[in-house]
Amino acid sequence: MSVYQSIYRIKRFTSSKDRDFIKALKIYNDSIAVHSKTDTNEITTFLDKKTSSKREMFFFGLFFNDTVVGYIECGYLKATKSLIIDYIILKDNYNYNGVFYPFFSLLQQYFSINLIEIDYYLTEISFDSIGFNEDKESYYLRKLLFAEDFRILNIIYPQPKLGLHNHESNCDMKLMIKSTNSIRSIKAETVKAILKDIYNNHYLDWYKEFMTDSEIEQYKSHLHEQEKRIYDQIHKKEYIDLIVNTTFLCEYYLSSNCYYKSTVSTAGYVKPPVKKSMSLLRIISIPAVIIIALVLSFLVYIIAVEFDLPLEGITPFFTAVSSTLTGLIVLFISNKNK
Repeated sequence: MSVYQSIYRIKRFTSSKDRDFIKALKIYNDSIAVHSKTDTNEITTFLDKKTSSKREMFFFGLFFNDTVVGYIECGYLKATKSLIIDYIILKDNYNYNGVFYPFFSLLQQYFSINLIEIDYYLTEISFDSIGFNEDKESYYLRKLLFAEDFRILNIIYPQPKLGLHNHESNCDMKLMIKSTNSIRSIKAETVKAILKDIYNNHYLDWYKEFMTDSEIEQYKSHLHEQEKRIYDQIHKKEYIDLIVNTTFLCEYYLSSNCYYKSTVSTAGYVKPPVKKSMSLLRIISIPAVIIIALVLSFLVYIIAVEFDLPLEGITPFFTAVSSTLTGLIVLFISNKNK
């Protein structure tokens, strides 16, 4: 065989009743660490709600040769024309560069074709080493997005709590940014606008749907505390650097546990399914059945002529016997080919 192909496609989900959505959500649920996990009931709610005035959510299934192998969740923040990617997840046996990049390309194509103007792509990532609670998905995403011109904002980014009660989720992370052009720094005022958009129009807009009025006020106070931590880092700066050197990604780079010194790799390709070649027995099975049926018919005819038997009387009996024998032969041949 001289032609090989793999088919990649993405599908935007528009209803929680879509069976493919359930498959993609299971991949999400099995992959995400507790400090990064959004309640699946909330995801389902927002999938059916679809949009708000300041932010539109997008949920995608990733298909490799018509099999659901991944999930993307992202929100388009209208004020700053930013797309914040909450999750890009691939099943373990599909976590390869050669699988990730076609899907990420299709994601960008989707927004381009639908004329959704994006100034910045954003995503939150952990920057600890494997010995300090880094989740595997952050490592993969961080590594792969570098080749797509994503850079790390050189400040501590406090990820807000994913709701009032997920205290593990309130942790120090980094924000990765990609613009339409490759950039090495960004104005502090632009950073403030983006972070305000994230906190108010992404986090607050999401969680207020599941909170009482008093809980909303508590959450607003929590978000204000996170904003203040960022403003304290940048209030005297005009520009914020974007990190491009991978050695700075790991706070514990000299540690033997650092991912960049580990054997974890995303190089490779998805192994094709093993296909059985058509055996000689299968090739000859169809003509063999036809020949056997003809031979049986001829033999019955010879016997009828020899013994002067009426053909009308033996026809029903012959039909039943020949059908049974043919079926048994086909069953025998098919079992031999398994």
